[in-house]
Amino acid sequence: MMELLLLVILSCVLLVWLWMRYRHPLPPICPGALPVIGHVLAVPREPQERKVYYRSVINTGFIIYFPVLSDPDDAILVANTCFSKSYMQNFASELYGRGLATSEVSMWKVHRKLLNPSFSQQILNSFLGVFNDQSRRLVSELDMEVGKDTLDVETYLTTFLLRTSCRKYFNLKSPPIGRRLNDFFHFEFQIIQRKLNDKESTVIENSQDKFQPLLDRMLHLYKTQDAFTVDEIKEHVNTMIAATYETTAISITFALILLGSHPDVQSRVLQELNEVFKEKDRDVDKTDLHKLVYFDAVIKESLRLYPPGPRIVRCIDTDVKLKEYTLKAGSEVLISIHSINRHPMWGADADLFRPERWLDPASLPGNPNAFATFSLGKRNCIGKTYAILVMKVTLVHLLRKYHFTSSSPNIQSQCGAFFQVPKNEHEVKIQYRK
Repeated sequence: MMELLLLVILSCVLLVWLWMRYRHPLPPICPGALPVIGHVLAVPREPQERKVYYRSVINTGFIIYFPVLSDPDDAILVANTCFSKSYMQNFASELYGRGLATSEVSMWKVHRKLLNPSFSQQILNSFLGVFNDQSRRLVSELDMEVGKDTLDVETYLTTFLLRTSCRKYFNLKSPPIGRRLNDFFHFEFQIIQRKLNDKESTVIENSQDKFQPLLDRMLHLYKTQDAFTVDEIKEHVNTMIAATYETTAISITFALILLGSHPDVQSRVLQELNEVFKEKDRDVDKTDLHKLVYFDAVIKESLRLYPPGPRIVRCIDTDVKLKEYTLKAGSEVLISIHSINRHPMWGADADLFRPERWLDPASLPGNPNAFATFSLGKRNCIGKTYAILVMKVTLVHLLRKYHFTSSSPNIQSQCGAFFQVPKNEHEVKIQYRK
């Protein structure tokens, strides 16, 4: 009798627990899921077909046990509620350490506040001389590619951006590295140790210079406030260099392919550049940036269509009630940046390259979170302003000297572990401007 009573009590407890746990609607499971392996067999192997498949089921359920969000309101709610990143990003932390992009939430909150000033518009404007100098060097290097059948522009851009990043973060005018990150990581720790041991370093002890490389700022905080450990400094620099170097190179490459395949847009950009710079080969200064209205629209449209980071994954550490269902604590969710940027609220032409949309506020979505290229919420990309500034300065120098043509008007991309990149056949050709 006691056994029966105990069984009844346990059954009631189980039913109450199940009711409490699932009293809110959960995301529906997409058709075609198999036990254990889910939708693995349903996902196409060919990248373009896979992209079509993902978009067809986004916001309708799980893909390989991941709920996928493309609604801007749902996405911003998750992004501002759950800051922990997925175990999938442990791969990145193994490569670059626990920098801002991969660190635990407790560390990220403290260090983000300390590093934010280094990425303000005022500080970044003080690096315009660096960006101009490095852009001119890139233009000079491309001279040997003029008239050739194809140009793998991303190869040049990655070298250029690694040099630029080292100049910004380390204040190294001639960093002894090639285009590989491994070369950089090899000598990075030696630079940190040398600066720490340099007791004469006024930059670290009491720098008041606006042109203060990020490494010097972190070392200053390390010495004066014990805000970082040496390992944390190294990991922050690792992730920032890697993110800057990779994502900005990808973004400029997509922009050049789009301009090369839309000659009318490229001509209009050149016209605006000529109006602002009076056809003179001078450096870009901060007053020029506000005048390049159409040019700014082109860059935003390129970033909207082809965000270098097309997705983020967050751990759900508390129940999150969305419009249609509830995400349960202990699960994970994929936020599709690519799909948010092409959400129906952008209009019927959401998949088209149309920079003009940015010139008319009435044609833009009313929801500011519909543009998510630099992620969403409080844990967004700290380098957003830096990336756009580097893109603008670089493209100004390139477009004033060279005319770009692309191999195909229909751009196809492919996604790796972290980034979206153009397929190999999308190389460009360059000619001198007449």
